[in-house]
Amino acid sequence: MNDIETREDILLIMRKFYDKLLADDSINFFFTKVTAVDQHLEAHFEILATFWEQSLFLKGGYFNNMFSIHKEVHDKQAFTKEHFETWLTLFNSTIDEHFSGNYAKQMKTQALSMATIMQIKFP
Repeated sequence: MNDIETREDILLIMRKFYDKLLADDSINFFFTKVTAVDQHLEAHFEILATFWEQSLFLKGGYFNNMFSIHKEVHDKQAFTKEHFETWLTLFNSTIDEHFSGNYAKQMKTQALSMATIMQIKFP
C-alpha cells in the first residue's frame, strides 16, 4: 500500500471519509443540519485538501482559522467526547484502508492533536 503523496490522494481520503461520516447517524447531523456542508461537498473537499496539503506537504495556501471555524459549529451544537471519538475512528479507518506510510501516520497524528486541542478549548 502506498503512502499519501498528492492532492488527489487527500481528496480520495476526504471523499471516502465523508461517505462514512454522512452514513453515521451519531455524527452526520453536523454536516447535514448544523452546517449544511453536505450541500456543497466538492467545494468543502477542496478546502480540506488545501488544509492537508499545507499540513503534510508544506505547500501553503490555507489561510482560514480551522479552530475558529469549528468553534462556531460547536457553539451551535456542542461536540461531545463521543463525537470526537467517532470522527477519529472514521478518519483513521479511512486512511488505513487506502494508505500506509509516514504521511498517513502524520495525518492521523495531526487529526488526533486537533481533536484533543478542540476538546480542551471547547468546553
